[in-house]
Amino acid sequence: MRALSLQARVAVALVAVAIFAVGLAALIGNLGLSSQLNGAARTRLQGTAGHVAAIAAAAYEASGDWSDEARSELAHVAALDDLAIHLRASDGRVIATGPQPVGATAEAPVVVSGRRVATAVVSSAGGSLLSPEERHLARSLDDLHLVAAGMAALAAIVVGLLLARSLTQPLHRIRAVAERLGRGELEARVESGSEPETGAVGRALNRLAETLQREEELRKESVADLAHELRTPVNGLLGRIEAAEDGVLTGRGNLAAMHAEALRLARLLDDLSRLADAERPGLFLEKTPLDLGEVARAVCGSFAPRFAAKAIGFEAVIEPAPVEGDPGRLEQVVSNLLANALASTEPGGQVTVRVTRRGTEAFLEVADTGIGIAPEDLSSIFARFWRSERSRSDGGTGIGLAIVRELVRAHGGRIEVESSIGHGARFRVTLPALQHAALVAPSQAAARKSVP
Repeated sequence: MRALSLQARVAVALVAVAIFAVGLAALIGNLGLSSQLNGAARTRLQGTAGHVAAIAAAAYEASGDWSDEARSELAHVAALDDLAIHLRASDGRVIATGPQPVGATAEAPVVVSGRRVATAVVSSAGGSLLSPEERHLARSLDDLHLVAAGMAALAAIVVGLLLARSLTQPLHRIRAVAERLGRGELEARVESGSEPETGAVGRALNRLAETLQREEELRKESVADLAHELRTPVNGLLGRIEAAEDGVLTGRGNLAAMHAEALRLARLLDDLSRLADAERPGLFLEKTPLDLGEVARAVCGSFAPRFAAKAIGFEAVIEPAPVEGDPGRLEQVVSNLLANALASTEPGGQVTVRVTRRGTEAFLEVADTGIGIAPEDLSSIFARFWRSERSRSDGGTGIGLAIVRELVRAHGGRIEVESSIGHGARFRVTLPALQHAALVAPSQAAARKSVP
């Protein structure tokens, strides 16, 4: 069975509430009215019984007994008032003056000269407690209740349909936009409405659409950048292979150039794999308590010969900085920052690594005196495949800093950069420090180590 729409359910609910409310009011009204009518009718019948008893007493006193004239007078009263009247004498005799009283009855004493001579028993001729007028009034009120229930149900249907329409229209708009987004129309947006609840849903859907649109744009840009990055070495390889086939290029020089292009491809694919891992940190991080200073010192030791070979001064200032992290991933952070500094610094320049802890934060800084970064490029250096002109000539892939940013985020930290053209760059990584330094291996309180 097909489920009812929201509009139909709201209308049905309002109609049900209206009918229930009117029905409950009618029930309570009828119960109260019936009680009031019955009480008034009993009072009236009791008054009639007293009146009949007074007439009977006067007739008895006039004749000295229950003569035919007395009974005839009472029968005449009964016929006039549509009553059934019997007299029950003090000795138990029943003095009939017409039809026997039935149904609801009332009794009154017949007193003559201070002596009770009989009891008057009175009822309506048909035995009903209510008079025809009272019964007509009760039926009229029942009819009015039915009319009120019908009008309330009709009003509830109209109000329910209008209310349901006002509620469902924004939902229909949101659904239409969601369906368009599902079909790939990422530019679709929900128009803002005055309803606070549906407006909040619409704004949330718009934010989702904007995020999807940005992600789609980034995906397209990444695919285009990746195609560009792959095209250069692949074209170089194809060109040299074709030249070798034509006999234009021969010898070990050509093979060496082809090998260099192949290494560039391998490096690019390796960086892409690392970036993919960094963007899914929850699946790859194995955090343990460790000293960030010890991690940095180990990486600095492996980079020292490379700086020396390029005639670049290299200094490491290491202090204990206990953190919780993945040692392999943190080594990758330090290594990528040092590789970036090595590529950006001219011979004769200086690169300095500092690891410190202040309060609840641990800091890793890598500063160089290299070519620097233009102010307009500072917001782009952590984007995938972004490279400065210098890094393009050095064969960089533009992924190293993107990997650093993702790994730092995965450790609950942040990375910042300060730089200007010709004055080098300073990268600062901030990570949450462990509060209990005893969890990590002890090290010197402060060490200043100069790496040749």
